[in-house]
Amino acid sequence: MKRREFVTGALGAAATAAYFPTSRASSAPAELRAITRTRQETTLTRAEILELADSQTQALLTPNSPRYDAARRVWNGMWDSARPALIARCSYVEDVVNAVNFARTHDLLLAVRGGGHSISGKSVCDGGLVIDLSPMRSVIVDPLARTARVAGGCLLSDVDQETQEYGMIVPAGVVAHTGVGGLTLGGGIGVLMRKFGLTIDNLRAVEIVTADGEVRTASADENPDLFWAVRGGGGNFGVATSFTFNLNVFGPELLGCGLVYPLDQAQAVFDKYFEFTETMPSDMHGFAGMTLSDTRQPLVTVGYSWLGSSFSEGERHLEPLRKFGKPVMNVLRPVNFVRQQSQGDDHNEHGRVYYIKGRHVNDYDPEMTKLILERWKLAPGRFNTMRIVRFGGAVSEVASDATAWPHRDAMWDLEVGASWADQKYNDEYVRWGREYWDTLEPFIEESFYVNEIMDEDQSKVATSYESNYPRLVNIKNQYDPKNLFQLNANIKPNI
Repeated sequence: MKRREFVTGALGAAATAAYFPTSRASSAPAELRAITRTRQETTLTRAEILELADSQTQALLTPNSPRYDAARRVWNGMWDSARPALIARCSYVEDVVNAVNFARTHDLLLAVRGGGHSISGKSVCDGGLVIDLSPMRSVIVDPLARTARVAGGCLLSDVDQETQEYGMIVPAGVVAHTGVGGLTLGGGIGVLMRKFGLTIDNLRAVEIVTADGEVRTASADENPDLFWAVRGGGGNFGVATSFTFNLNVFGPELLGCGLVYPLDQAQAVFDKYFEFTETMPSDMHGFAGMTLSDTRQPLVTVGYSWLGSSFSEGERHLEPLRKFGKPVMNVLRPVNFVRQQSQGDDHNEHGRVYYIKGRHVNDYDPEMTKLILERWKLAPGRFNTMRIVRFGGAVSEVASDATAWPHRDAMWDLEVGASWADQKYNDEYVRWGREYWDTLEPFIEESFYVNEIMDEDQSKVATSYESNYPRLVNIKNQYDPKNLFQLNANIKPNI
């Protein structure tokens, strides 16, 4: 058997003694069945398991470890049945290196978990090794340089709270318990993108452990090809252990406008939304969607955020929108940015089952919203969701080949799906979701935001990356020729 390649750092023996004297050894089975990268069965011996355990700062979790069940679960309850052979909860870069080397040496199926928010469940796996970055939660802000160094296991709330202490932000997503790593590597869309660009447009450098176990820095000056690829190429190229972001001055408040309409006004409201957002100022973010009231009545909800410094100017832009139709709720007020970032958390709680997909829309056809409304049917325990947001602004000011994220000229991002708590409905409601999307095919693009991937196959991923895909494959060939990092919107090597 090949000699193991592990790092022995200053933490080495001391960390082992502190965290795993007998408990770590006693939890290791005599042998453990696992799954390889190519989906073949293999067996890990007790000695092999202990070798990885001895290289880790925290206890290595196996299926009979006390904390195993809690550690294996991710945001989307659809994947609650996934049972990894091993979970390495990493506190330091050395832990990640050792886990990557172990996975490569034993050719194990490998998943990487940051916030565990993957819609498609790619941050956990059956029978493989999960590298769990959740213990890595540090955020270091340099207010003079206007940068933030963010560890790979951080959540958006960690970053927002720390950077807002200095009146600065990193533009990111809209659910506070989303992981920074997955969101960033996929592009990073959110409320601030039209003013400050995608999350990747504010990325200065990434520290990443590649498939060979090397720790690399990717930036404009170091490994620029890798830096290009990780800005939108997802987790295909390694484990990102930290990110350095440029910070933007913003906050602590934005001007928020919330409008809610009954279902009989839905078509007119959507028509108005698409018309207005096509040319709205870059200082505005806008979304429209469908939701359910507390009494499960379908409602249309529209939200606008004014991101400029002059709230009075924002009020002038918003005034005609607030007068449109007959909303049952019409709110305009300053909103604390950090609080705004967590407003969607309750509708995105951990453990529910989610079937959600996204596609780009470049030409609005009212027939699309008619179909959405026609198929918006209530069902037991199912919380339907739909939202559409406008790209443009600073997002479109970057060339389509400047980063791996190619969709700079996309107009809107449409997301449709549902969540439910009772697993007995999984087959029925997933079928409903797929049929729903089938009806929308004539009105949507083939491209999509990779962080919204659900059950698309490889051909869809390649198509979505458009002309950037061949370059991504070449970089994948260089850094991960055996496709160790394949649980993602996968870019398959061709060597």
